[in-house]
Amino acid sequence: MWKQAKYRQATLIVLATTVILILPNVTRLVS
Repeated sequence: MWKQAKYRQATLIVLATTVILILPNVTRLVS
């Protein structure tokens, strides 16, 4: 159970980093 929580935290960190990296490019494409 503890390992699963750690895995979930890792996925959240990866998602956050991808969003931070992708968002500026998306806004640039839209504008």
